[in-house]
Amino acid sequence: MTTAPRLMPFPEERVLEDAAFGHGIVPTRLHALLLPVWEAEVRADITEGEDFALIDRFLERGLRHGALHTIDELAAFFVLDNALVAQAVRFLMAIGHIEEHEGRLSLTPLGTRSVDDDIRYVLTREDRRKLYFEALSCTPLTRAHYDAETVTLLSGEDLDGVLSSERYPRFTPISVTSGFDRTALDRLNHRQDKARFNLPVALEGIRSLGEEIVYLPVYLVRGHGELLVYGQAGAGSTPDPELSELCAQIPQLTSALDNEEQPDSADERTVRSAENWLRQQGLDAISPERDDDGTWFVLLPSTAFGENGLPVSRVGSYRMAGTRFFRLWCPDANLRKRALLARLDQRLGARRHVTHEEASELVARLARQLRLEAPSLSQLRRGAEKIGLRGLAAQLARLEKEQH
Repeated sequence: MTTAPRLMPFPEERVLEDAAFGHGIVPTRLHALLLPVWEAEVRADITEGEDFALIDRFLERGLRHGALHTIDELAAFFVLDNALVAQAVRFLMAIGHIEEHEGRLSLTPLGTRSVDDDIRYVLTREDRRKLYFEALSCTPLTRAHYDAETVTLLSGEDLDGVLSSERYPRFTPISVTSGFDRTALDRLNHRQDKARFNLPVALEGIRSLGEEIVYLPVYLVRGHGELLVYGQAGAGSTPDPELSELCAQIPQLTSALDNEEQPDSADERTVRSAENWLRQQGLDAISPERDDDGTWFVLLPSTAFGENGLPVSRVGSYRMAGTRFFRLWCPDANLRKRALLARLDQRLGARRHVTHEEASELVARLARQLRLEAPSLSQLRRGAEKIGLRGLAAQLARLEKEQH
């Protein structure tokens, strides 16, 4: 069996719960996709902005506004050591901010612009870097996708390993039918919000040295006329707003997903998967049911949960069946209250830093998921103490104290 690295930091079920109870959509399908991305290596003269060192700012402002033109004048005006000023001037000349003519110092256009904008601009000639564009529409990806510690862009052996893996979920690559549109570089360069796309302040003479397709793992959740994309960038199992909007506007992508399976056969597979799962749990007498919103669920007795059965935290959760899914449900309100505490303990009990607002938002979402009225933190604390969830009880007690 081929083993591939886990691509997503959170499971599919968590994504479905966020889509349904965090964003209010009725999820109908979840796709594990490899979204194609153009990785373009470019060369350009770039100008980047950074904070001024304190002495550099004063020296350049002295040249710009103070009619100061020599090291001696700068040192005397700012009451600084001549050697220190001379060292700073040499540095500012090296980065192209100051020039000297016949013993007199003046700012270059780059230096003048830096003083006026209060940003130290640095010019690098013939800089090489990689830029990323979603390949179906040649739209640039935002800065978060350049963080190699959190975002995996697959190619070569890594891609082969994922495609040949028997681990679930199985990620499906989306094919690209056209080449890279090099005018995308000019469009990107003319944007005013370059920093959002991991670009410096300015690029001149930008040209591509070559492009290749790499793949970005994502979960794509479809609802009734809605679509959310969950990627590796960002914090936690929350949707990526830019990718969600982008994918919703690509007919090639939505058409490929529509053609993947017919609704009738998908429902049959969902029911068959639910029946197989029930059989494995020794619950053959139970049959899958369809909810009012069109999704499937299995109605389980409270005796199916606990020490000798399913974890209580599974109440209200989803179980995947291909790109479809079914939900585990129990009509026992007391068991669902215990499930809320168990879920809360998983999410909050071990966290060191959580705000009252974050905890309240999570409680409200879990209550919606379990069809309960949202309890107060004091009610939850007492419930946690009663069933021995000491870490959660301590966390809730701290939040209560902070609230008051």
